[in-house]
Amino acid sequence: MNSLFHGTLAENLRLAAPDADDDLLAETARLCGVDRIAPMDSLVGERGATLSGGRRARIALARALLAEPGILVLDETTAHLDNAGDAQLATALPRGNRTTIVIAHRPATIRRADRIAVLESGRITEEGTWDGLIARPEGALNRVLAVTPP
Repeated sequence: MNSLFHGTLAENLRLAAPDADDDLLAETARLCGVDRIAPMDSLVGERGATLSGGRRARIALARALLAEPGILVLDETTAHLDNAGDAQLATALPRGNRTTIVIAHRPATIRRADRIAVLESGRITEEGTWDGLIARPEGALNRVLAVTPP
């Protein structure tokens, strides 16, 4: 997760895109739910000490989206988000022209992926779509879901 620094919420977001105009900043904040955390001119404590893990995750995601990377890797970004935050993430990610790699354990998160790679002991054991993988009764995805229901 990205570090937060003492300064305003807007200043922390603009670290990724210093030239971002106020409209882009506001739209990205809205997409990621950052606009519900605090006003953009609110001070964020050093390392975001006053914020929950979910709030810090939303800010980190907004900052990453503002940077407009060609490839975005999200490692357990939804771990600190509630179901509403996870759904909001699903709305924010498809925007833009980029490849997004999402590493997640939450079935609702991986279900939305175009392609899924199932890892077991550090190796890809299966890959495909959610529907294709779930249709394999003895498949690795079903073994994982037996432990973590969708």
